[in-house]
Amino acid sequence: MTAMEKLRTRRGYHFNAFTTKAIFAILKNKVIKENNVHLDYHTPKAKSFILISNHTDAMDPGFEMVALGRYIRYVASDHTARMKLGWVFKYVGGVIIKHRDRPSSELTKEIIRNVQAGIPVGLHAEGAMSINGQTGFISSNTGKLVKDSGVALVTYRFVGGYLRKPRWANEKRSGPIVGHFVNEYSAEELSKLSVDEINEIIRRDTYVNAYEEQRKETHSYDGENLAECVERILYLCPKCGKVGTLHSKGNFLTCDCGYIVEMKNDGFFHDCGEGLTHDNVLDWDLWQREIWKEKLLSAEKKSLIFSEGGQLVKKVENENEEILSEDATISLYTDKIVLELGEGKEAITIEMAKIKQLSLAGKDSILIVDDKLFLDIGSNTPRSSTKYIAAWRYLTGKEYK
Repeated sequence: MTAMEKLRTRRGYHFNAFTTKAIFAILKNKVIKENNVHLDYHTPKAKSFILISNHTDAMDPGFEMVALGRYIRYVASDHTARMKLGWVFKYVGGVIIKHRDRPSSELTKEIIRNVQAGIPVGLHAEGAMSINGQTGFISSNTGKLVKDSGVALVTYRFVGGYLRKPRWANEKRSGPIVGHFVNEYSAEELSKLSVDEINEIIRRDTYVNAYEEQRKETHSYDGENLAECVERILYLCPKCGKVGTLHSKGNFLTCDCGYIVEMKNDGFFHDCGEGLTHDNVLDWDLWQREIWKEKLLSAEKKSLIFSEGGQLVKKVENENEEILSEDATISLYTDKIVLELGEGKEAITIEMAKIKQLSLAGKDSILIVDDKLFLDIGSNTPRSSTKYIAAWRYLTGKEYK
């Protein structure tokens, strides 16, 4: 990298660093105390590094910068840039935007440009906050990025953030979040390791199972409506085996067939007299994935699997959105996804084989990218987005973890 390229990359860095540090100086103690956060502090030895941690809370980047005492330029999804306060992240926080409709190589180059210009970069290798309490799938490309960057790697791990506010929930609970500094690996150390070895380090250092940790040392996560909206992740009833029949209210999750469980302030489900197949969201989710996979792969070719209405469909171009329908119906077939937009509007058909990416954004949104379209599909009522992601991956022979 030339001196001019470094200068261009560092443009705005001092402003972002100063602004972020000023905000932290004002709010740090208040935010840390109010959120019951307990951090391991570490001063990085390296001037530039890549920070990788698990992701359980929207405030993780702030907690990490406080813990390391450094301004860090984070990688954030394009969905973040489209939020009402997206400009704050982009211009004040100086984030690197991950565009889902662009090649991942562009993002890799941008990250390497920053770290080689002396700017630490933070990323949550799962790509999103944990949906079920377990650290999510980490791409093998992450290790290659670290190896190619030529800088140090810092790893950090959070416990408690998922139970404090699960990604599927609308309401926050009380209870502790603990941040653990795990390790700092120098550029020299990393140069002697293979990409596979670096990937193993990342997966090991950032892995958390929220429910295993809770069983080891139980904390109370008190709040209201503890089970409400858990059907954003759980979509298959363990009693009747039907999809989309689970509904939550308050602390209870029920199925149309009569099955019912209660979530208490330990984060676990408790028996209400109907039996308890799974006492936590993670085990339930891992079980339903296997049943869903079996249903999908055993279905007749080109057959309809599932439909649901009340969908908000938006077309995305760059960072702009155009509403196509506020009450669409989404239908999942074994070979396609069909969006019926309403009377007088032409339906959109997306072939499974042509989908480049199908991922989560926010609590209810599904992002679908193919050769022609970038769609953001939300819902007027809580519903599982993950069943569509799992379906796409299973039906096209992709790994799903």
